[in-house]
Amino acid sequence: MNEPLNRTAFSHFHPVLTRPQDNDNNGHIAGATVHGFFETAIQAFLVEQAELDLRDGELAAFVVSSSADFFALPGFPDVLEVGLGVTRLAGSTVEYRVALYRPGETDACAAGVVVQVFVERESGRPVPLPEPLQVILSGLQLDPQA
Repeated sequence: MNEPLNRTAFSHFHPVLTRPQDNDNNGHIAGATVHGFFETAIQAFLVEQAELDLRDGELAAFVVSSSADFFALPGFPDVLEVGLGVTRLAGSTVEYRVALYRPGETDACAAGVVVQVFVERESGRPVPLPEPLQVILSGLQLDPQA
């Protein structure tokens, strides 16, 4: 189980506007949608902050593992934020800690881990993270005990 991280553990947040179709039959954000929010926050960071061209660039980034635990039940029309941090940079792999918050709340609605592997688009083979990308991602580094 991923312990819910306090908002103060994160330095980067990505806003999420929920939509009516994000709710499941019980009136809460569906679990698969929460995973989508996590991946969207990561991809947005890579495009906006690291200036990666994830559609046509030399590198492609693939999620190889994802997990989440749920602590509260947000639903449309909640406005949410994804806290994004990095716990491991190793070779071609990045391990992110992510957490979903309502604005102003310190306790997470959900928390998870997403592991992403970077590959050379042409060959499909994993490649070490380029130095500039490592520097940018290290700016999201969380305390290993977080």
